[in-house]
Amino acid sequence: MNHPKINYPCEWEYRLIGLDEEELYRAVSEIIKTKQHTLSFSNISKEGKYISLSLKTIVITEEERNNIYVSLRKHPAVKSVI
Repeated sequence: MNHPKINYPCEWEYRLIGLDEEELYRAVSEIIKTKQHTLSFSNISKEGKYISLSLKTIVITEEERNNIYVSLRKHPAVKSVI
């Protein structure tokens, strides 16, 4: 499988999906800590059950990008990361 070539450092966006907006903000705060980032509302499901936020940050390496992804996936407030 061919992976796209990513030149680091670069801005990376994660889309977080969860049930509670405040809990998603708290999850990002716990994982990203003091790393510079932007976090903004993205969408709400048709039924209003799920909310998504857009997290953008500069990643220095593939390892850092993957570590953030895994940490977000493991957080109980985060149902999915895209």
